[in-house]
Amino acid sequence: MPCLTFRELAAAVASGLADKGIMAIENTISGTIQHNLELIREQQLWISDEVIMRIRQHLGGVPGSSLQSIRKVYSHYMALNQCRPFFEAYPEVELIESEDTALSIRDVAIAGSTEMAAIGSALAIARNGLIVLGKEIEASKQNYTRFLILDRLPQTPTACNKASISLVLKSDPEAFTQAMALLHNWNIHLAKIESMTIPGQPWHYRYYLDLRFESEGQLAQLLADIESLAVSIQLLGKYTAHTL
Repeated sequence: MPCLTFRELAAAVASGLADKGIMAIENTISGTIQHNLELIREQQLWISDEVIMRIRQHLGGVPGSSLQSIRKVYSHYMALNQCRPFFEAYPEVELIESEDTALSIRDVAIAGSTEMAAIGSALAIARNGLIVLGKEIEASKQNYTRFLILDRLPQTPTACNKASISLVLKSDPEAFTQAMALLHNWNIHLAKIESMTIPGQPWHYRYYLDLRFESEGQLAQLLADIESLAVSIQLLGKYTAHTL
């Protein structure tokens, strides 16, 4: 079930309209999509797995077009960010953000203009009858996107070694240091941390943490211990970590 926005995706899973959701969360070139972390927490979705994919971005145009003829290139902002260095040699080309890579390719195919092109997958380019004007134009060949598999209700994994949590600490200058010390005490690896401002609370932050552990008992002990330092703590999911 295609969704044009991440918010629409989250709502579809939360309402039960979709059985599961697949949401991009992080790219090795463009970084983390922090807004999606907020959507997962706000909609009370459950992260049940992660998938890491090698991303190859191609430039597609209508038959008869060329790198010299195009003047506007459309794609999702993440895809544009991954490919900006390619267009430094083409200063006359305007990069225009759109809702989706595949939708951009379809729109270029419908428009039929040799001055328009779009960035996306080779499959989408071929299915819409376009030609490849530039192959693998992403800035780095180490271009990977991490996707999260989302459920409406918490799932009980058969085995897991990774968890994601949302954490707001008390207004105590030592709270963050003490929280990090607890990770060390329970031999839990901090795989990733993001901080986001809390509207209406200047200089107070919500942290999103990805944690790696050997046993669920370690995680349970950490969450119990860290509660005394927290204003709020929310377990967003437990799943198996994937590597490149």
